[in-house]
Amino acid sequence: MRGKVLDIFLLGLLILSIGLSIGCAPESKVTLSPGPPEELPGCYATFPAGPWESVHKIEATFGGGSSSLIGVTKGNPSDRRFQSVLLTPEGFVLFDAERRVTGISIRRAVAPFDSPAFARGLIEDVSLLFLPPACKPTTWGKETDRTITCKWENPDNSTEITGSMDNIWRILRRDKQGEVIKEVVMSGPFLNGLASRIEFRAFKPAPYTLKMTLIQTSP
Repeated sequence: MRGKVLDIFLLGLLILSIGLSIGCAPESKVTLSPGPPEELPGCYATFPAGPWESVHKIEATFGGGSSSLIGVTKGNPSDRRFQSVLLTPEGFVLFDAERRVTGISIRRAVAPFDSPAFARGLIEDVSLLFLPPACKPTTWGKETDRTITCKWENPDNSTEITGSMDNIWRILRRDKQGEVIKEVVMSGPFLNGLASRIEFRAFKPAPYTLKMTLIQTSP
């Protein structure tokens, strides 16, 4: 039990540095332009289309250590709100927060998960997994194999999504210098529009990997 508490403590300290991460992966060489309107819905295929609730088993690997957690997320993309809960495998709630239009509301946070930096980082990561960027893609296009690539850009970062429901989806978040700071790979089968398996990777200065397995989804 003491070992589990130590692992969770180290994981919390690691995620505190999420907001400082800078990437090292090279920028994609794919050249895109605004595609036809009928292909635009494909940019949103990997995100929940309506209210959802999901439960994931999370295997976190960081700095030579690892930890097992349970993540519960419930939200509605129409108003871009969701609740995110992080628990131990025994069911002890470590963190519980809600993303609202007005900001983040923290319901429960156990040290070291009680830092505002941790809350911002976790909510940002959950948003990357379940909500598309708020603006319209700047470019998108479909290949002959039905793979679609979409890119959203703003002054601070960019998000690129590539894939298809027949294969896998890959999400890249880049900083303003074009370096990848986060990478997500989603694979099927897809249940209620949610991937059965997710691998989330963050890069320097605090690299870590989250392997997520979908346990339950509704409605």
